[in-house]
Amino acid sequence: MSPRRLAAAALVAGGLVLGSMAAPAAAASAQLAESWHLMGSYAFHGDCVRAGVKAISTGTALDFACKPSGSRYDFYLYY
Repeated sequence: MSPRRLAAAALVAGGLVLGSMAAPAAAASAQLAESWHLMGSYAFHGDCVRAGVKAISTGTALDFACKPSGSRYDFYLYY
């Protein structure tokens, strides 16, 4: 085997090993505690509620809230 091919094979093998070790750590850090997140604000309460119902029906969130903030409604998702 030529030195160039041997070096390429070593790099590929090293990348596979590092990738298999990094995957479990990335999966563990991706699990965040459920909490409320401000997603934006709407001028009308009905638009805010529509966005919340859509988020729940698609499985994006567990709950939603539309809280008055001045003349607008802040849209919160719980996930």
